[in-house]
Amino acid sequence: MFWDYSNIRRTTPVPEEEQKQETIQVEGTQFYRRSKYADVFRIIIITVVIFAMLTVLSLWFILDSGARQAYKEARDIRKALRAVGTEYYGELTSIYDPNKPDGLADGAADKVAFISQRKGKVVLYDWDEKNNGPLSFEYTTGLYRVVYKDTGIDSGITSGVEGDFNVYYSFELLKYEAQ
Repeated sequence: MFWDYSNIRRTTPVPEEEQKQETIQVEGTQFYRRSKYADVFRIIIITVVIFAMLTVLSLWFILDSGARQAYKEARDIRKALRAVGTEYYGELTSIYDPNKPDGLADGAADKVAFISQRKGKVVLYDWDEKNNGPLSFEYTTGLYRVVYKDTGIDSGITSGVEGDFNVYYSFELLKYEAQ
């Protein structure tokens, strides 16, 4: 019951419109198979870019958290300098000694380190005898250096003057030692 029409030929000529339809190429989305090497190359590039971004972000996070810690320690040093300065003022002497390399009087560096519980190096550059506070000092801990400069602005909240803290990060490129 199945009729096979495959071997029947057309005896009438084919109109032009039908001939054109048979020769029209199909337009639209055509799918190509990608090369395996292109896929591998794309995956490698994406992995390298993600790894580079994560490395930069983690390095920034580490440096930023270390700088914030150094800033907090420098604030503690400023408070300790004021406390030790008050103690020296009570003894009718000054904590500031410009003839010393660190700018601190004898024993003042130990007292500042004891009060602040910090192990960095403090260099006092200038001291305000009137307000009994540091005008400028430098605190170094590890690879971080914090420089405090007094702005001269008197805030009503705290006694004395306020200042700016600048945090620097440095590392040693070359080290020459005497022979």
